[in-house]
Amino acid sequence: MLTGSCPGPALRALLMLLLSFTASAGTVVTHDAGELRIENTPQRIVVLNWWLAEHLLALGVTPVGAADTDGYREWVAEPPLPQSVKSVGRRQAPNLEAIRALEPDLILVSGHLMAAVPALQTIAPTLVQTTYDTGSDPWDRAREHLITLGRVLDREDRARAVIAQARQDLADTRQQLSEAGLTGQPAFIVRFLDDRRVRIHGDNSMLNQALEQAGLDNAWNRSTNLWGFTPGTLADLGGHPDAWLIYIRPWPEADRERLRASGLWPYLPMARSGRISGVGPVWTFGGVVSVPRMARMLADQLIAVDTEVQP
Repeated sequence: MLTGSCPGPALRALLMLLLSFTASAGTVVTHDAGELRIENTPQRIVVLNWWLAEHLLALGVTPVGAADTDGYREWVAEPPLPQSVKSVGRRQAPNLEAIRALEPDLILVSGHLMAAVPALQTIAPTLVQTTYDTGSDPWDRAREHLITLGRVLDREDRARAVIAQARQDLADTRQQLSEAGLTGQPAFIVRFLDDRRVRIHGDNSMLNQALEQAGLDNAWNRSTNLWGFTPGTLADLGGHPDAWLIYIRPWPEADRERLRASGLWPYLPMARSGRISGVGPVWTFGGVVSVPRMARMLADQLIAVDTEVQP
């Protein structure tokens, strides 16, 4: 007959060992630099990439430090970065001493700073996530990265809710453009570098995701670089007379005036038809939040301009 009894000393020791291992296992995630074990939910986070800052803020977490905070507020804008966030140098060359002084328990960085990761790891656990990589879809990777970050911060449900909202926002935008009769309209999406040079965003860019998921067609079909754009000039945009020209703000007024005064501008088909609109600021290489935001701004502007240029 079996009767209940307390476990013996050996069994108790084994149980305690198993419980101890489970408690100390924490969260283990795979990232671009291998595996990262997080014992406790990070509270003091430094972020060295703008789209990673976007993801962090979308999860409701304010970093203690970020790279080029003023630039984020000018070029990214949403989600807003609180004034309490300390700047830790440039995105391409962060200040290690400034990071160390903030005593972070997690650092977020893109793989394009992989050479700096060993030094960063001496300060705090470092999570490396890269959206733009050879043969990858940046939109898919951004969503995967957001879920991973949510897991690390014990906010996976929030991450999935952000993604679900992004999908709903994109569906709403497609419907809006469809009702306006603009579905399938061709468009160039560019960022002006000055009054002559532009970056033209192609099919492997995050901005293209916004364009196509809004139900528009990208008029640019030439090859692009790793970041999804082709360096070019306005002359490269002249072969599609029915296309829209969508430029991303900010665009300095002085450059804009010089361009309009140039001899090329009057010959640009979209300049003659009035099919030009600016949107933003929104980050060209943004994450899950930037895509639906860009699509929504595209829809609002195209509908407004289309109404103005109708005969």
